[in-house]
This record gives sequence, C-alpha cells and structure tokens, in this order.
Amino acid sequence: MAGQAKNALLTLIQPILDNQGLLLWQLSIKNGGGQKTVEVLVDRPEHVAVTMDDLTLFTQAVNEVLDDVDNDPIPEAYLLDISSPGLDRPLVEQWHFQWALEGQEPIVLALFSPRLGQKKWAGKLTEVTDQGITIESDQGLQQFNYDEIAKAALDVQF
Repeated sequence: MAGQAKNALLTLIQPILDNQGLLLWQLSIKNGGGQKTVEVLVDRPEHVAVTMDDLTLFTQAVNEVLDDVDNDPIPEAYLLDISSPGLDRPLVEQWHFQWALEGQEPIVLALFSPRLGQKKWAGKLTEVTDQGITIESDQGLQQFNYDEIAKAALDVQF
C-alpha cells in the first residue's frame, strides 16, 4: 500500500517539481506517535541551494493539488512535511552518492557491521557503482557495498 501511495503522490507532484525546476531528493511516508507523515525533501539541481521562497511556492502548489484531487492517495489524515534535505542530507539512493561525488562533498557512513574495528567512516567519495561506493578515508581507499551501509549523509564540518 505504501508503495502505491508513494507512486500516486509522485505522479501528482512531479509536474510541480518539473514546472518549478526542483529536484525531488526523497519522498517517504512514515508512521510515528500515532501520526502519519508524508515527508517530501526537495532541492535545486546542480548543487544550488533551495530557498525558503522555493519551498513556500512548492508547498502551496502541492497543497492545491492535494486539495483538488478526487482520489487522495492517502485517504487517512496525515501531516505534509515539505523541506530541504539540509546540509547533512541523507544519502539513500545511488544517485544521491553520485550527486555527492560530482560536488566533491565529504560523506560519513555508519555500517551495519564493523570494518577494521569501526562502524563509522568518513571521507571523500572517489567512485560510485551499481554495487557500492569507494571513499578516500584516513585509512586509505575503502570500498563499501550498499548493503553494508546502515546510514550515509553528507559530512558537514563548520
């Protein structure tokens, strides 16, 4: 059901994304604390930051579409949460890693099982393939398969 709802939502919002020149970073439907939340993370392509005005215009357009649709993809009550993926954005899809590689962004990984005695790794991406990624870390080049990675995000340092 969640997959069908996500696909139906994507069908509704994709024209808005295209029209406004936005990039869908992530779309998820979550249940927690007795509340269903539809989380939509949007950005601008080519490493250009999304603005509050962008988010406001997108939110208004999505609300209008969802208010006018005859068959709501999520019939029960839910909270619509539209935001930027943030500086420490999650890296979930293969194209997220490719995006980080193209922008020469440092990343941080949490592994399901330790490697060389550690579960947390940080470094610069050097390669993204269908099977996994390679990072340049303090311990040299390290290759990780996607199924080893519990969580990945940009490594924001101030």
